[in-house]
Amino acid sequence: MEPAQPRARQVQKSPNPPSIVAGRVSRHIRMVNLLQSTERCTAERLARHLGVGRRTVFRDLKVLQGAGVPFVSTPGRGYDLSPDYAMSRLNLGVPAALGLNLLGKVAAAMPDQPLFGPAIEAIGRVVAQLPPAVRMVYDDLLAAVSISPGALNICPDDEQPYRTLQYCIEERMVCRFVYRAVEPWGPCRTKIHPVHLHFYKRAWYVLAFSEQHDEVRMFKLSRIEELEPSDEVFAPFHFSIDAYLDDAWGIIPEGRKYNVVLQFSDRVARNAAEVRWHKTQQSQLQPDGSCVLRFRVNGLNEIKWWIIGYGDQVVVHEPPELRNAIRAITQRILTHYVRA
Repeated sequence: MEPAQPRARQVQKSPNPPSIVAGRVSRHIRMVNLLQSTERCTAERLARHLGVGRRTVFRDLKVLQGAGVPFVSTPGRGYDLSPDYAMSRLNLGVPAALGLNLLGKVAAAMPDQPLFGPAIEAIGRVVAQLPPAVRMVYDDLLAAVSISPGALNICPDDEQPYRTLQYCIEERMVCRFVYRAVEPWGPCRTKIHPVHLHFYKRAWYVLAFSEQHDEVRMFKLSRIEELEPSDEVFAPFHFSIDAYLDDAWGIIPEGRKYNVVLQFSDRVARNAAEVRWHKTQQSQLQPDGSCVLRFRVNGLNEIKWWIIGYGDQVVVHEPPELRNAIRAITQRILTHYVRA
């Protein structure tokens, strides 16, 4: 018997994909580029190229004017940018150019991430404008640098849900969505009000108000099974990612903060101390070569699994709840290796 095929994730497409790709911000950028071209830019041409109506074109022109982008309207020709409006010429030295392309190498190591492909293309265009002498030195330096991103997330393509959610955040559109939750009671079907996209380690997440849960929750993009913008628009509300995370070890605040004190053996002390694991971290090397790290974290579930990764090279001093949790985990691990 052939093994069952995994269920394919079905992310519903919006009836108007071009508008999802555009959104307000990117649409304004495209409009500026069109106004800089040598062709006539009538309202009809702008509407056709941007995939919007004339009313939206006039509204966007007003927004650009308010943002300080000067344009003129010429009878019989349409709209043009004012002649004195131009971008300054690119002028990057070798360190800046090298740093820019190192970012490109990071993106190239994770090509499936949303917008990384366009970022690589944009960086290539910038570098192509560098003077030949700078490019020659830059190429030699870049050839001697490599980047390994470490473990990568194996998941379906997040590009489409990312773009859809980015568009809905810009337009404040309510989404109908089905989410493959880890809870045993099956998929979550609800409407969400997306407000923020957050990348953590190897995956993208969306922060959204869930009508089912009546609160802002975090959802992993790779677990979204269906996603479709609705005709509803939600009222804007203040959201801060820093306030939401509130000293969580990773991305899951649990509503209670703890003072965590860990002591690492001399074998791994410098390895543990040389990394900034958390923004509240305090490190102190001990005379015996060990190292004490202190944290103030919201919740213990995420940090306990990080501690387990150091095995017998770390001791939890505080809090008692964390000591008990580590003890329980190690006892369960031991049962896998002790013969009956």
